[in-house]
Amino acid sequence: MPITTKQIAEICHVSRGTVDRALNGRAGISSKTRELIEETARKYNYRPHLLASSLSRGKSMSIGVVFFDLKNRFFSQMSNAISLAARSRGYFTYIAVTEKDIESEKQILHNLASRRVDGLIMLPITQGKDFIRELKELEIPVVTVGNQLPGIHHVSIDEFRAAYDSAHYISSAGYRRICFVCPPLRKKGFLDGRYNLTSQEQRVQGFLAYTKKNSGMKYKVLTEKDFGAAAAEMIRKSKEKTAFFCSSDIYALDLLKYLGDHLISVPEDAGIMGFDNLDILTYIKPRLATVSVSIDEVGKKAMETLVDLISGAKKPGHTCYVPYQICPGETL
Repeated sequence: MPITTKQIAEICHVSRGTVDRALNGRAGISSKTRELIEETARKYNYRPHLLASSLSRGKSMSIGVVFFDLKNRFFSQMSNAISLAARSRGYFTYIAVTEKDIESEKQILHNLASRRVDGLIMLPITQGKDFIRELKELEIPVVTVGNQLPGIHHVSIDEFRAAYDSAHYISSAGYRRICFVCPPLRKKGFLDGRYNLTSQEQRVQGFLAYTKKNSGMKYKVLTEKDFGAAAAEMIRKSKEKTAFFCSSDIYALDLLKYLGDHLISVPEDAGIMGFDNLDILTYIKPRLATVSVSIDEVGKKAMETLVDLISGAKKPGHTCYVPYQICPGETL
């Protein structure tokens, strides 16, 4: 069994309070006694009892991180950024995935609350007043990324503006026909208000705001599950060259592969633009045009914001935008 502070106190012939002060860097003891206690702790491989110390401090020094899944590179990158930012501040992260299941999300949140996490960073799939009330009843600071919840602190890019600027960029490249590819919108339940898709919805709205504003632009929103086949059919039937603006890089890469497999060349026969600028794009040829979201910066800022909420330095309910930029590529 690992040595305890009581045993260290007995070995060093001091009180447990003195051991506690020495191991936690507090004043009130001589340097000679401190060195003796620290040396004894190292010699016997002392490990602090985190649960006991967290109860005494009123903090667990842990946070919950809740995402759809980690198969999407966006979420794994974000999880990594949050974990590194948390560790630099002395926090441990519990990472959980919901698999886009509402009941799983609620159960995970309650499980994390029962583990006394100090805060939560999440990309919610649930929305509505009942969920927000349930979330607030946990009495744990929450920061959302991606999808928003009214009254909850949020860190992201300006999704609407980024999509608007991207549509303008595509138009400036000479395209008068643009199709926005957003498969999640097709799913049953996502259009009846039960599921949270604010990130995708804001991107769609930004795209539509630009295309509807500019006369002569032909536009379409593609939500089919088999969007590759639908896109290929559009290309074959249209006399005009079409650009496909995808709501994430994953869809853009899927489309790029599908068109290549069906002998449709990009950008000769059609253009493609993604969204997120995932790190894997470094290995893709032709280089994908995309919107660069600083995933590391979002994760870092989310953790900074959560720490401020935990300490009481900030009040919940604000939105913090991080910068984005258009990344030219070879697919337009």
